Amino acid sequence: MQPLRCFCVVNLNAHADAAGANRLNTGAYARPRKAIVVSARILYSPGFVVKGVSPMSAAAKSPSLNRLPELDGVRAASILLILATHMLPLGPKAWTLNATAGYMGMSLFFSLSGFLITRFLYKDQTLSTFMQRRIARIAPLLILYAFITAIVMEQNFAGFAVMVLYIQNYTPSLVVPHTIHIWSLCVEFHFYLTIGLAIALFGRRGFWIVPIAALAVMAMKVSTSTFATLQTHLRVDEILAGSMLALVWLNPENRFAKPVIAALSKGFWIFVVLFFLSSHEIGGLFRHLRPYCGAGVVGSIIFMQENWIRQLARLPILKYIATISYALYVWHPLTMAGWLGEGGRWELYLIKRPISFALSFLLAHLSTHTLEKYFTDLARRNTQPKTDPQKA
Repeated sequence: MQPLRCFCVVNLNAHADAAGANRLNTGAYARPRKAIVVSARILYSPGFVVKGVSPMSAAAKSPSLNRLPELDGVRAASILLILATHMLPLGPKAWTLNATAGYMGMSLFFSLSGFLITRFLYKDQTLSTFMQRRIARIAPLLILYAFITAIVMEQNFAGFAVMVLYIQNYTPSLVVPHTIHIWSLCVEFHFYLTIGLAIALFGRRGFWIVPIAALAVMAMKVSTSTFATLQTHLRVDEILAGSMLALVWLNPENRFAKPVIAALSKGFWIFVVLFFLSSHEIGGLFRHLRPYCGAGVVGSIIFMQENWIRQLARLPILKYIATISYALYVWHPLTMAGWLGEGGRWELYLIKRPISFALSFLLAHLSTHTLEKYFTDLARRNTQPKTDPQKA
């Protein structure tokens, strides 16, 4: 890689801070009293930060797709909550902790999806690129799973069709065994189509649809006293909340974003408590705010100062679980089918459930690194910008 030769004007009005380190101040348009033009050969310095130019501001001016490793921990937490909901007893039934964990897991999952999709579209408003990559990400495994469960196991072609056409969440009578969880992929796909089309037509101005749609969904849910459903028009607000979080992250200097960032950066534990309450039946009407409490937890982790929570979220084991999380979500109901889903309480949870967990992780690992990798790599190659040989 050729080093970059650049010139910068550096203010020499530097002073030592309490730790004795030098702090350099820069001004893009100010004329410093003492200045020197420095020629620098810069290769790569991930720790280099110029005072007055925050990394967040740089991201907002040129929105990037740099990984936020802390989100791996959030994604891992979401899938582990969902697995626990479906595969384990979480306390006495009267406490309804299984339902609570399920709502929390899905809210985190949807918030992350909205955040990441919005970041991608904020940088690249090409609808074909976006849809190719999203379809390559979710469709191959979904088609395989639908074929196994609907065609091979049930000989139900209608059940297969509603899954691969992403309309299962509106056709409950056609749901075949071990596939009810596919409803969430339908919600995801409907969001892809809507936001992708809005951005393709209007560019970044299309993001105005996000807060407007969120308000509309909230109004419909309140008017019908709906706290949780499988239908897109009453559930997509969890994705929209994550999308709005991304818009805050991408525009930190916006006057509406600043107070939100300030609250998120210091309110992690408050948002965790509110998230739990909004996911439990004791929350009452407060449950309508679950999408925003879940997004608040995600946002708190993104904006908080470096601490043990962020370090925990970056653990390698959580990164691995996050990598195979989609496949874990798709495969896990099938690992509880037949004999593996029968038996008394002790037999079921002490013997058969560990087998189901092991099978879920094995199938997820294999499909992630074979089937899914092949199609995602193919889509990435097909959508890479073509280099002009004359400009190369």
